[in-house]
Amino acid sequence: MTAEAPPAILFWVQHLLGIGHFARTAALAGSAAASGYAAHIASGGASVPEARTDGAALHPLPALRAGDESFGRLVNARGDPADDADWRERSDRLAAIVSKVRPQLVVLEHYPFGRRAFGREIAALLRRARAQGAVRVAVSVRDILVDRKAERWVEAADFIERHVDRVFVHGDPAFVAFDETFPLARRIEPKLHYTGYVDPLLAEAEAKTSAEPEILVSSGGGRVGSALRRAALALGGGPDGEPIRIRAGPSVPARAFAALTASAGPRTTVERNRPDFRARLAGCACSVSQAGYNTVVDILKTGAPSVLVPFDASGETEQMRRARRLEKIGRAVVVPEAELTPTRLRIAIAAARALPRRPVDIRLDGAETFTRALPGLLAGSA
Repeated sequence: MTAEAPPAILFWVQHLLGIGHFARTAALAGSAAASGYAAHIASGGASVPEARTDGAALHPLPALRAGDESFGRLVNARGDPADDADWRERSDRLAAIVSKVRPQLVVLEHYPFGRRAFGREIAALLRRARAQGAVRVAVSVRDILVDRKAERWVEAADFIERHVDRVFVHGDPAFVAFDETFPLARRIEPKLHYTGYVDPLLAEAEAKTSAEPEILVSSGGGRVGSALRRAALALGGGPDGEPIRIRAGPSVPARAFAALTASAGPRTTVERNRPDFRARLAGCACSVSQAGYNTVVDILKTGAPSVLVPFDASGETEQMRRARRLEKIGRAVVVPEAELTPTRLRIAIAAARALPRRPVDIRLDGAETFTRALPGLLAGSA
């Protein structure tokens, strides 16, 4: 007698500019795989060289990404505007994945709260999955949404009511409630399930320091953050002469990275992102970063004194909301990007270092909570 195959879960994720959506999905899929599920990720964004999927199978789709920080257009891997051929290639690839995986559960990352341009792709994915048998559908969404027009929220709520069994909100209402940025949350409340924040790293990292505590400057794995890196470079050193370490992600072009390195003074190190980030964050004198989801989890995990310069181009409101909430509870100092200068940054670093360090009661067990909810979801219970 052959053993029964484990339930198959297909995660659909599309990152456009940074890699936060992918990192969160990888953590969820890895947790599911560790619990015995056959976890698969259909990833539609640019390749993430440092990706760890921890037992989940990765199925890359032909990549599409945002053409610039305005998110106004999609481009393919060559940088050309996405056309019908690109969409057909993705559709054929996704159809092959669904046929191979035969998922009992499809998890949609962020859609329908965003990624509206991928609506036809999602509809085809769900049709194909359901044609193969009974399938449950869940949505995986971060704590804070970007402001949208009212009709977009109505579309999202309609989709959830018709097609979705569970909405996993990867946040903690004690820190920020989902209805603060999704005004129709009460309409879908029976399907909402808070998991806590998802930590993309498996375990706590021990503090790693240089010869003296440093100012650690980072901007995640995406292509944004150039103003932050320039301001940090101009500092030359921290308020008390601390060395500065600037980390740049793989999406920062080689020419821009070389220019940063060439301009660095004797107290400044410029380097690519490395796996020891959490350890260095735990031991740094102060962190200077944007306020993306994963960065904030890092800060909450390590308790690092923090200056946050939120990404806010083209009406992006998510990071500023998250940064201001951390500032309100005394865990960070916020500097809007429009006000960023080396002098302002130096003052903010000194202020952040003076903040009292106190524990914050925010749930950070999102991946584990998500996985514990899977048996009930697959069984069709509430």
